[in-house]
Amino acid sequence: MSQSRFTGGLLAALALAGAGVASGRSALFVAAVIPLAFVLYGALSAPRGGDPIRSTRDLSADSPLPGDRVTVELTVENVGGSALPDVRVADGVPGDLRVVDGSPDAALALPAGGTATVEYTVVADRGQFPFDAPTVRVRGASATNARTVEAPVDGADELNCRVSVADVPLRRQTTAHAGTLPTDSGGPGIEFHSTREYQRGDPASRINWRRYAKTGELSTVNYRERRAAAVVLAVDARDASDATAHAGTPSGASLSAYAAARAVEPLESAGHRVGLAVFGIDDPVTGGTDPAWVPPGTGDAHHARIAAVLDAAVEARTGDATPEGGAVEAESEPAAAADGGSRPDDDARIDRFAERVPAGTQVVVCSPALDAFPAALVRRLAADGHHVTAVSPDVTATDTPGRTLAAADRALALADARAAGASVVDWAPDEPLASAVARATTTVRGGKR
Repeated sequence: MSQSRFTGGLLAALALAGAGVASGRSALFVAAVIPLAFVLYGALSAPRGGDPIRSTRDLSADSPLPGDRVTVELTVENVGGSALPDVRVADGVPGDLRVVDGSPDAALALPAGGTATVEYTVVADRGQFPFDAPTVRVRGASATNARTVEAPVDGADELNCRVSVADVPLRRQTTAHAGTLPTDSGGPGIEFHSTREYQRGDPASRINWRRYAKTGELSTVNYRERRAAAVVLAVDARDASDATAHAGTPSGASLSAYAAARAVEPLESAGHRVGLAVFGIDDPVTGGTDPAWVPPGTGDAHHARIAAVLDAAVEARTGDATPEGGAVEAESEPAAAADGGSRPDDDARIDRFAERVPAGTQVVVCSPALDAFPAALVRRLAADGHHVTAVSPDVTATDTPGRTLAAADRALALADARAAGASVVDWAPDEPLASAVARATTTVRGGKR
């Protein structure tokens, strides 16, 4: 699309020339030369040829986590044979992504064969976000003629955002199924555990032949057994967790759901039996009352059911929500009961969940910890004998007094969860989750909580 500023000058030249003809005054003809020269200069300096601009877009991360900052570099090249003194570029940033640093717009001057880079940073959110082609406006030296094109772009054309939670700390609370978690009980295996008196029927491979050669007494070697853990992922997707640090960033409920989603596959691959509970929604598969519940299990059908419940949790919070009706910024103190405890409906959710969790099951609570709910849940689970790990995405900020208060409330909530017996993984979305998990694992090994 071309735009020209010649029209005014051309009309002025024609008007002056016409007036000169009508009046017979030569001075008007001379005056018409001035706007005519302006028109001619603009025509001669207008950009020529086809589309002389080529662009390449690069992202700093291929699969970022929700909340990660991703740097976008758009390299613009003048492939034409003449200089372009005035090039205006606007990259096609997806409307659902927030630009937090730099600008996708730039004014450039490109010599023939020259390049320039436009750099800006966006905050990743859940999902796939296609970029539009950058819009480029080229002007000549006189700035009287401009041509706007959508320059073809190479490189990245979308931002694909997913959470990776491959390392969730599992403690020694296991089932009778074989797996990858070492236990404190003896039996068949590969790592020495203990010896016992020989019993009729013990396999010859487990007889302590060295001791028999020395003493003539038969004994049997026990090895440390490896068993699978039964793990339930408990996702906090309640309204109270559907909050963000800033507009355009993922909510705590969404981050919690996706943390759990990415934990399922590595846990199943390790041979563990995985279950799921989602607080804040009814079960989309069975119609059961909040929390949605999938008991620990294995297999493709079981995995598909977990995926369906997690998809429902994410869609309930981020599917069609608007800024007015969806996630809100966490600026004020999270709502809680008057006595500082959890709300009555939360207590009912916790009771229903605790009744469903099988004995000996570990629970991984995924919650932004914006109110007293996670600590209340941990206390109930610990009282029932379950080991609990809390993975808490941080969606608070400290740039306003209200947000600072919310951040302080969250710190107190995590302290309460630790005091109740949970190992807490405090996860900042701009930090790799694996490093936060490593810190939590070190704390557990050291005997602290």
